[in-house]
Amino acid sequence: MRAVQGIFYGRICYGYIREQSGQVLVDEQQATTVVMIFDRYLRGDSLAGIADFLSRQRIQSPSGNMQWTRAAIDKLLSNPKYVPHIVSPEKFLKVQEEKIKRSNQEMSGDGIQRKATRYSSKNVLSGLLVCGECGVDYRRITRPTGEVVWRCANRVEHGHDIYRYSPSIPEADVIDFICRLLDLEQFDPPSVKDSLETISINRKGKMIPKFKPIYNLSIAL
Repeated sequence: MRAVQGIFYGRICYGYIREQSGQVLVDEQQATTVVMIFDRYLRGDSLAGIADFLSRQRIQSPSGNMQWTRAAIDKLLSNPKYVPHIVSPEKFLKVQEEKIKRSNQEMSGDGIQRKATRYSSKNVLSGLLVCGECGVDYRRITRPTGEVVWRCANRVEHGHDIYRYSPSIPEADVIDFICRLLDLEQFDPPSVKDSLETISINRKGKMIPKFKPIYNLSIAL
């Protein structure tokens, strides 16, 4: 086990162990699990997906049982004590950026935060739609009417008054546009993923696609 430099106050978190002498060491087995969790999250796995995977692998959770929870995974991913002994600063920051990216809370008019929609790590449109005004990704939002739209993340967080030229786009319109663009009879996520780099949304709501280099090459050939 590796000794940890610095001072740890209070209870030692998952991934570390304190000897009777008071010295804090890295628990190599738990540290491997911590790194695995960070890596799977960055690959696109959801909190629930990671929890299910660890439970199926019979890996002991921080609470000491074999059943992991979304809350446990979320808490672990947000813990800065893993830096730099278990997780590099770069990887930790990437995870925090990804957590913000996946955040789907929208500030309502009365100042209460509410869920806009449930994040889907498998949604091929996540990370594909980009705001032409500020360059930030669009988020999937479910309106009270049940209609699903995509909206600039900065507009979601800071309001329409600041990001007034970031239009919301109905998901149905996005899917229809992509099908016509790629000549698809029906929406096919693998084809979208292989073909498109981004779709920029300008202030008038026009969708401007950027193809992946390999797709451009296939067209030329």
